[in-house]
Amino acid sequence: MAAPTKEHGPSLYVRMIKSIASSHTFGNRVRMVKLPLIFVEEQLYAGAIGQFFWLTEALEAAVAQHADDPMVQRIKALGLGDMAPRYAADLEQILGPKWRTEATRIRTAATSAYCDIIATAGSVELVAAAFILYGALVVGGGKMTQKKVKKIFPNCDHKLFDVADNMKEARQHFMNTFNKIGKEWPEHFETLEQHAARFMSLNNSVVLSIPCLGNRARAVATGLVVAGVALAAAAVRRNRRP
Repeated sequence: MAAPTKEHGPSLYVRMIKSIASSHTFGNRVRMVKLPLIFVEEQLYAGAIGQFFWLTEALEAAVAQHADDPMVQRIKALGLGDMAPRYAADLEQILGPKWRTEATRIRTAATSAYCDIIATAGSVELVAAAFILYGALVVGGGKMTQKKVKKIFPNCDHKLFDVADNMKEARQHFMNTFNKIGKEWPEHFETLEQHAARFMSLNNSVVLSIPCLGNRARAVATGLVVAGVALAAAAVRRNRRP
């Protein structure tokens, strides 16, 4: 079967969306379970966004290294190349001036492995990685999301959601950019689909690795254990009475 061209077949954006459909559905199910737990404590929230700070920083460093590549230049033209500093600003507000040290401490093995893959990625892989990491912010970010999260954690500005003032235009620009990439480099359609699916799976591995039980949950669990032991001891004493 011939590779899709600019005149025939589904657009690259549609093809990449289809390639991540099953993994994205799985990831959403995991997030539905984990997010309510993560939103219980600010430190857990910092731990979650901290993982994606590392991934975004790795992506933006790799994109800078491949800045002369024409395909990567299309990604730079999205205007999303300063997302890592926004993550950093939020982490500093939550974790304090030594936020980077703390973010390093809570960085998971899955995140480190993903960062290593990004750091050694070629230009085509970076385009797919940007589709996943930036796509999550363009589709799920914006002022409305920022307001919702700020109601939960009001002491943070949540700058990571400052993607654009007009999110509808930002989403259209994102979609158009990938469709143009598909038209200019139709020979990379299948490779981009495969790498999009791969990076979506890596995203899921990071989400699965994020801790969702904080100090409050541990305190409650400890209290329940202590109470259980006390009740068991009382039962034993009662049974020993003549």
